[in-house]
Amino acid sequence: MPRSLFWSPAGTSFIHNPDLGVIEAIDQGERIHVARTTITSMKGRTLQLSNQSPLKVDAVVFAIGWESPINRMFTTELKAELGLPVPWDRLSTSEAKYWKNLDALADKEILDLYPIFANPPCKYIERDAGYAPFRLFRGLVPPTMAVAHRNIVFLGRLGNVQQTSLAEINALWSVAYVEGLLPLEKLVKDEDAMKREVALVSAFMKRRYPGRRNIPIALLEVRDWMDVMLRDLGLRTDRNRLAWERSANKGFGWFGLKGWVVEWFKPYEPVVYKGIVGEFLERLNQQDDGKKTR
Repeated sequence: MPRSLFWSPAGTSFIHNPDLGVIEAIDQGERIHVARTTITSMKGRTLQLSNQSPLKVDAVVFAIGWESPINRMFTTELKAELGLPVPWDRLSTSEAKYWKNLDALADKEILDLYPIFANPPCKYIERDAGYAPFRLFRGLVPPTMAVAHRNIVFLGRLGNVQQTSLAEINALWSVAYVEGLLPLEKLVKDEDAMKREVALVSAFMKRRYPGRRNIPIALLEVRDWMDVMLRDLGLRTDRNRLAWERSANKGFGWFGLKGWVVEWFKPYEPVVYKGIVGEFLERLNQQDDGKKTR
């Protein structure tokens, strides 16, 4: 088990009483045993596991989370077109070859940028290896439909630890996108460039959080993700500094130094994203006024 949070592939969790030594018990494997397998059948007090091992139990508690209804809403063909996970063998030969080549190039680029990813501390199990990953630009829209249609968005697909703040930014980005207020041509050159960026982000997530399920994830990088989306919208990303500038009690600014200190050393809170809708509408009005004066 890695001793550094940097390599942790785990999602958000809570241990209400760490003094009980739960993590140590799991790590030692004496009182708590982790079986990386699945249940194939149950009879009496015996579970039959997929690795052929029988397991005697006193009770069974199913804590399996939930499954997105997306898997049942669309056919396999439509899911592939929409950038949703499908088995590799359900893609056409040309499409599978295209994406695997793009994934390989993206993985090489990520390893060139971050050599540390080439040597994780543990050998991780590659989960969902038989499925192609999500192919959503900014974790929201399918590249195949982004330019021509702008009529579908998949919200809430990115695993992160700042759900409320990201949800508001995602919602604003999505509305701007479907209303044609977000000039995609200024963000990426064309559909192929969008697909290359999607593959690059997917490669980073796979290397950054090895052993994860086949979902987009940005735990420690979620602030950077939100900054990217704010820049797409033409909004300021230095939210602490902006909140300080708007404060009635900001006092003497030391020629801008105080604002710099606030931005870099004060913890970010959800409240600093308050007003982003108004900021975006103001930017649109300024654009309209600029067009009228030309």
